[in-house]
Amino acid sequence: MASLISRRTSSSPRSGFRIFVYVILSFVAIIYIAPFVFMLGKSLQNNFEANNTPSVIPSEPQFQNYADVLFGSSDFGINNRYVIYLRNTILLEVLSITGQTSICVLGAYAFARMKFPGRDLLFGMLLLTLFVPSIILLVPNLIVVTRISQFFESIHPSLKWLNSWPALVIPFLSNTFSIFLLRQFFMQIPNELWDAAQIDGASHLRFLMTVVVPISGAPIMTTILFAFVGVWSALEWPILVTSDESWRPIAVALQQFRQEGGTKVNLLMAASVIAMLPIMLLYLFTQKQFTQGITTTGLKG
Repeated sequence: MASLISRRTSSSPRSGFRIFVYVILSFVAIIYIAPFVFMLGKSLQNNFEANNTPSVIPSEPQFQNYADVLFGSSDFGINNRYVIYLRNTILLEVLSITGQTSICVLGAYAFARMKFPGRDLLFGMLLLTLFVPSIILLVPNLIVVTRISQFFESIHPSLKWLNSWPALVIPFLSNTFSIFLLRQFFMQIPNELWDAAQIDGASHLRFLMTVVVPISGAPIMTTILFAFVGVWSALEWPILVTSDESWRPIAVALQQFRQEGGTKVNLLMAASVIAMLPIMLLYLFTQKQFTQGITTTGLKG
C-alpha cells in the first residue's frame, strides 16, 4: 500500500510537467498556425469583407479570387498573370533539382568513398562556404554571370544567360549542405559492399548507381526537398538576372503582385496560398523520408 502511494505521488509531478509542456506546445502551435488560417480565410472573402472586417470566416466563399490571381482580372486591374510564373517555376524546379541532385551525389561520393590528394582540405574549404551569407555573394555572382552571358551572347544571341534559365540554374547546381549531408550518409555504407562490387569488376560509377543510390533514398529525397524550397522561394537573384516575366519564378510574381494589387487583400492572400500550397503538399507526402534523411546522417564524421 505504501509503495502504491509513493508511486502515485512520484508520478503526479511528471503528469503536471507533461500538462505544462502540452499547454506551451499548443500555444506555440496556435501562434504558428494563426497566419495560415488568416491567409486562407481572407483569400476566400470578397474585397470589401477582406479589407474592412476582422473576421477570417467568409460569409460566402469566393473561389473566383484564385482564378483572378492565376489569369489576371480586368475588373480589379490585375494584369499579373500568375500562371506564367507558375510555369516558369516548375521548369526551373525540374532543371535545378535534376542538375543539383546529380552533381551533389557525385561530389558527395567522391568526398566519402574515393581517396585523392587534398580531399580533406578541399572538403574543409567547401564547408567554410556554409558560413558565408548568401547576400554577400550576390554582387560577385552577378558580375561573373554577366560576363559569361556576354561571352556566349557574342557567339550567338540565343546562348545568353541573363533573362534566361542558365542564370537561374547553373550558378546553383552545387549545394554545399547537400554535399555534406549526402557525404555523411555515404560514409556509413559498409566497405564490404565496395569490396564485393570490386570482385564483380564494378567501377566507382557502377557501384554508385547500382548500390549507393538505391539505398540512399531518404537523404537524396531530403536534398531534393531543400533544392525545391530554394528555387520556389528565390527572390533577390531572379530580380537581378531577369528583366521580364519570361523566366521569373513565383516569388517574384508575389512581390510584384503585392505592389500591383496590395490594396486588394483577398487577392493578395489568394496569391500567397497558391505560392505556399505546393511546398506544403510536397512536405506532407515526403515528411517520412525527410525525417529519416536527417536522422540517419551525421552519425559518422
